[in-house]
Amino acid sequence: MDEKYQNNNEIMSPELILSLINTYKSSKIKSGDPHLKSMLINEIKRKFKEDNITYKLYPTNDGRLKLRVPFQMCRKDELDLLIELFRYYYGHDPKTDTSVEAIFKEWAEDFKSGFVETGHRSTLTYERYLTDWKRFYEGSEIARMDIKKLTASKIKRFYASITAHEAITRRGLNNAKTILNRIYDYAIDNDYVSSNVARSVRTSDLICKEEDNEELVYSDAERYKIMNQAKIEDDVFARAIFLMFSLCVRVGELRSLKWSDINWDDKTVYIHSQIVRQKDDQGHEYFEYRNRTKGKKKEANRIQPLSDEAIELLKKQRTCNPFGEYIFLYRDKPLVTNTVNHHLMRICEKVGVEYLSSHKIRFWSVVNMSKVLNAAEVQYMAGHLDPATTDHYRKRVSKIDGVSQETWNQMYSLAR
Repeated sequence: MDEKYQNNNEIMSPELILSLINTYKSSKIKSGDPHLKSMLINEIKRKFKEDNITYKLYPTNDGRLKLRVPFQMCRKDELDLLIELFRYYYGHDPKTDTSVEAIFKEWAEDFKSGFVETGHRSTLTYERYLTDWKRFYEGSEIARMDIKKLTASKIKRFYASITAHEAITRRGLNNAKTILNRIYDYAIDNDYVSSNVARSVRTSDLICKEEDNEELVYSDAERYKIMNQAKIEDDVFARAIFLMFSLCVRVGELRSLKWSDINWDDKTVYIHSQIVRQKDDQGHEYFEYRNRTKGKKKEANRIQPLSDEAIELLKKQRTCNPFGEYIFLYRDKPLVTNTVNHHLMRICEKVGVEYLSSHKIRFWSVVNMSKVLNAAEVQYMAGHLDPATTDHYRKRVSKIDGVSQETWNQMYSLAR
């Protein structure tokens, strides 16, 4: 094909180029077939030159390319932008279909190429967005509507329909709202609309399904039982669970901890990274180290003290893993969250404690810190960028502890 192409001086017809574009797109190969890719780039440029079509691509700060005229669009690959530009002039105007569904697909492609493939967001986050779209929007009336004609009242009716009869939790509703807000933000950036109508829609009056496990958290007594059993089992998973109950970390942060993050003299640990699971083009999962926490900014990094028991546990783990760069490895690989939860479940069964996921260990940490530390200190130790996130946990303290008998008597006593 290459040899035939090199000897061909005839400019391909738009129909033929569009056919090749469809072949290229349907291959679903991240980098594309190199021969076909080279042919497409050259043929599109030749066609543009023949018809005196000029354009300019601008590099962005995150390494992508941006097209400003005749429409705004960012892509990681030059060919992706050329394809959209070619479709605009010869077959498909990306702005002719401004339905919510069409813009979601554009945003999803942009999110994948601009954030997932560059390592700024995980594949699992991208897949969660796709799942939420299918769950709430796919096939709905609002998905087919022109975003320019969407009003606050129509959005409110849609939210009311998906929460009818308490069909979903408040968290589920928020996930649905996130999708629509993402779509609107993308539509604003690309001049489809000038404002985000969805953000003005009030949903606090909608009744959602109660989350049974929202208030659940390990008690101090349950933590004590689990940690004692973890000391008895004394394997890498048990030690990881023990350390989680000694710190305030996410699982991704725990498995990214390196020996270099430990300050043995000061008895502290520096939390500044995470290891997340990603998926390649074939759907195979792999781990990726990121030198930033879930907060994605340096402000979310923090130094936490280590108890004497935690130091003792780490020294024991060091003897089991003397040459590894990371503290916790199983068969030379990072710990998988599901496996950690499986071991936590086994320990809970042995000591007669109701099982809650490993995320609830962090919940216990933040709730208990809220009892003795001020809001700013808790926010720092938990790695929360938004104070509202910390407040979410602090509110749980009053709900879990309730009002003491002494306080209640003081409020309602007749004595003054």
